[in-house]
Amino acid sequence: MIYQNDTYSFICNLASRTDVAPVVTTAPIVTIFNAVTLLPAVTSQAMALVAGTVGLYAYPWSIPSALPSGDYLAIVSYVVDGVTVSNQYLDRVRVGDTNIIGPVATDATVAKDSTVAKDATVAHQSDLGALNPSVNTVFQQILNQVNRLPADPASITYLATMSNLIADCRDYALGTWVIDKTQNPPVLTLARVGGGVLATFTVSETTTSAIRQRTS
Repeated sequence: MIYQNDTYSFICNLASRTDVAPVVTTAPIVTIFNAVTLLPAVTSQAMALVAGTVGLYAYPWSIPSALPSGDYLAIVSYVVDGVTVSNQYLDRVRVGDTNIIGPVATDATVAKDSTVAKDATVAHQSDLGALNPSVNTVFQQILNQVNRLPADPASITYLATMSNLIADCRDYALGTWVIDKTQNPPVLTLARVGGGVLATFTVSETTTSAIRQRTS
């Protein structure tokens, strides 16, 4: 592929035989124009004889950086061996990434240039220093808050409480109940299965009802 700022050489061979030099009355003159717009890019430029050759002429086209991408055609005019040739088709060259499809497009200039904007949105090796947790202030603030959390918050705040309540229910159902009638009013003591007092109540009773009232 040929791109802007490249050089492309148009070649014109005037020799009909390699052992006989042609009689060139007028050296080839080349004109280059856009194949779509038909606007000239190069007008009537002389082609130079390639040193050491028989009737081989060349024109090195230095493609301008601002030249629109597209197909360009070259025509040539000359007079050789008494024959005049005017505006004969010489060559066609494609400049830039015109109509390139498929896998080739991924390596073409336009396709590569289109990735520049994407590159600006991604992290690079040079950006990693700012993301280092030991120096990044945002990371340090988050880390400080995390370090203040208990090692196991769920166990401390909920599991321990639930465990105590379950133990109380078990001791209430299976522990010893004692009513001390020597006291007035009598005292009901609920003992734990493994020993120790779970709770105490005072008991009062009438002919119609009995009441217990927790004291501890």
